[in-house]
Order: sequence, then C-alpha cells, then structure tokens
Amino acid sequence: MKKFILLLIFYIFILSPSIATEQNLIYGQINFDWLTKSQLERDENIESIRRTLYSQDVSPKIAKKEFRETYKDYLKDKNNKKHYIQVLSGTKHTETENLSGFFTLKDKILYAYAIQYKNEPRTIYYYDTLGNLRYVDKLSENYPNYPYYSHQYYANGKLVSSIYFTAYDTQYMYKNGKFIGVWFKDTMFNSKAKKIMTRTNY
Repeated sequence: MKKFILLLIFYIFILSPSIATEQNLIYGQINFDWLTKSQLERDENIESIRRTLYSQDVSPKIAKKEFRETYKDYLKDKNNKKHYIQVLSGTKHTETENLSGFFTLKDKILYAYAIQYKNEPRTIYYYDTLGNLRYVDKLSENYPNYPYYSHQYYANGKLVSSIYFTAYDTQYMYKNGKFIGVWFKDTMFNSKAKKIMTRTNY
C-alpha cells in the first residue's frame, strides 16, 4: 500500500499538485467539508464518485498489443536528451509541451519525467530517464474544467488508478474501484475522515 500511495503522489504531481490543509477552507468556489460530513454523507459521496469513474468505458486491462499500437509513437521519447536537460534545468513549459520532473527526496536525483503535449492535453506520458514509457494518463473530455477525472495505465495496458478532481487542491483517489482517500492540499484523509498521509510537492 505504501508503494502504491507513493505512486499516487507521483501521478497527480503534474495534474494538480497542492500544499497545506485546514478544516472547512474554501478554495475558489469549493468548500472542503470532508471532516464535518456525517459518515453517511461521506459514504454516499464516495459511492457517487465511484459510479462516475467506473461507469464510463474504462477497462481494467487494455491488451498489450492494442495499447502499444495506440501509443506506438510515444513508447520511446524521441527527444529524451533534450527533455532530460530541460527538466534538470527547471523548464516546465515550452511552446509545445508542459514538462514535470520527479526527483529523489534525499539526493534530488531525477528518476522520471512527464510530458503533456499542448496539442493533445488530455494525455500525459511518463518516462524514465532513458526515455522509456512507463505510464499514460487519460483525462476526461472536460479537462481542464472541474470536475474532471483521469485514469492511469502502466505501459503494459493495466489500469493503475483513477482520480476524480473537484478542484485544484482536491482529489479523490481510487484503485480497482476501491476508495483510497481524498487529498486536500497536503493531506490525505480516508473514508472515516482520518488523516493518513501528507505530501510536500507543489
């Protein structure tokens, strides 16, 4: 579970990173009231979002051959060296791409990076430092307007997780249809409104 939660932090970094947390704060037009809801209200909220995420045409496993055919032009980052240098230097935006780098906490060593092409913003590609595709995010049609959702797949076509974004700083996390928790800024809460994890990336 710990490994999976770390993966979720990696996943949403480029989509909607956030920091800090307080009870009942209003961010934009969103009131985060998870801590003051009744258990029945939280359970209904969780189930409503789960139905939204998994009532769509979402496959838990895309055949590897089909997946590789769909993303054949992205299995290897053809501009790996350029992107590697750009991410190391802190570049986040170019004329054609949004970039995000992922570094080890202790030594600040780059171990992966993500690319979102501006001409197809509803797909995000995650690569290791050698330019090999590791994950693909598929975002819903209404992205970047809230609420929207995303599904992430391994490069072998297996569904990793699903996330429902209600605001810039609020995300509901699911794996295999099971609710994992809701992030509000830097804190994740479980279905019982108990704090279970924090994050530092923004």
